[in-house]
Amino acid sequence: MKQYFSLRASVCLALASMASSSVLAAGFQVNEHSANGLGRAMAGQAAKPENASILATNPAAIGVFKEAEFSASVSFIDPNVDISGNVTYSFGDTLVGGGVAKEDNIAETAFVPGFFYVSPINDNFSAGVGVFTTYGLRSDYSDDFGALHFADTAEVKTVTVNPAVSYKVNKQLMVGFGLNVTYAEAEIGSGVSNTLAATIEGLEPTAQALGITLPSLNAGSSLFSMEGDDVGFGWNVGVFWQPSELTNIALSHRAETKLELDGAVSSETPVFPIELNQPGSLDLNLAAITELAIDQKIDDQWSVQASLTFTDWSTFQKLEANLEDGENFLIKEENFDDSWRGSIGVTYILNDEFTLRAGYAYDDGVVSVENRSLSIPDTDRHWISGGLTYTMSENTSIDAAYVFIDGREAYINKDRTILSDVLPNTDFTTNFTGTQSATAHILSVQMNTRF
Repeated sequence: MKQYFSLRASVCLALASMASSSVLAAGFQVNEHSANGLGRAMAGQAAKPENASILATNPAAIGVFKEAEFSASVSFIDPNVDISGNVTYSFGDTLVGGGVAKEDNIAETAFVPGFFYVSPINDNFSAGVGVFTTYGLRSDYSDDFGALHFADTAEVKTVTVNPAVSYKVNKQLMVGFGLNVTYAEAEIGSGVSNTLAATIEGLEPTAQALGITLPSLNAGSSLFSMEGDDVGFGWNVGVFWQPSELTNIALSHRAETKLELDGAVSSETPVFPIELNQPGSLDLNLAAITELAIDQKIDDQWSVQASLTFTDWSTFQKLEANLEDGENFLIKEENFDDSWRGSIGVTYILNDEFTLRAGYAYDDGVVSVENRSLSIPDTDRHWISGGLTYTMSENTSIDAAYVFIDGREAYINKDRTILSDVLPNTDFTTNFTGTQSATAHILSVQMNTRF
């Protein structure tokens, strides 16, 4: 069931590209800001100002540049997320139906662009602006998926405009501050699976004999769908310290952005005790991110980089629609945990034209088995990457990077009540049990110029 909604006004082109699979980073975080950063698995990114894309991770470091710099990147993301399992249906403790629930490639390919401009103002101040994304998600199941009532479409698209300023405290220390204006669109929904429709149909004779009226469900129709959009505001800060000519140390923080997505809720099936076909809103908080990074020069050619990144995902506990009539509709409990990401990389200046990079990262998942969902099938990930820079001229260079991401196979066990009190103290419930496997390939290119 593929449902999409139109994009708005001036962000149409950028936002249309800024969706990615949750296989890429914890929760639905997106790290594809910089091709040179991806070449070393984003290790040391906040501490290594190679070009204007540093603005996305550390506004303080833009003060390093002596001339105006512009960077434009695009990352092609090819995720492969497969779900395999079984679904069952029960009246109370009695098993009454079930079937196979298997789907391959639930996440589609995506292009993620980014644009950055920075310039010195005087000897102490520099300023810049970036347009990029930090969060995105897209998963979509076909009508044949046997557990469509757990998940059908889930999509989050964001674009952030981030003006920033850097102040040079002294020759060694810079501090930076930025404002974030984020536009977000989201859609989430579930549908009537073929296994659910078949189970209800098979129970109809028994239900009639007991005087129970079951709803008529058509496979592929919508159980519920919600979509909405909002503009949110936030801030980011950074510190860039050069204790010696060989060492850069950075600390950066991007604050949480709170969104209230206004839109509408709809349903084609009469299984809920409240009216869903009405306007509504949904709170969605984009988690705060803190990075500690180091860039250590070894000699004129070799340097090593490392980062430790903390994402405050524990603020993301549930998805609940606030309906216009005052009712609340709990879509699902998420109960995310905070996550850590560690990365290490190496940079080698081969000659005046070519710089080579490689990196590794471990990205901690944000959900436990009991909270892992089919909409956001998160898991732990290993990143392996390589990249290079080709210096075309004194003022222009091209970056390229390749990343392979291997997600740990994860177990999923989810329960859901379809109908409450069908008989006294007896609910009609469903369970999905299965596994998720996920990999992804990223190709990124970036152009940098100074003037």
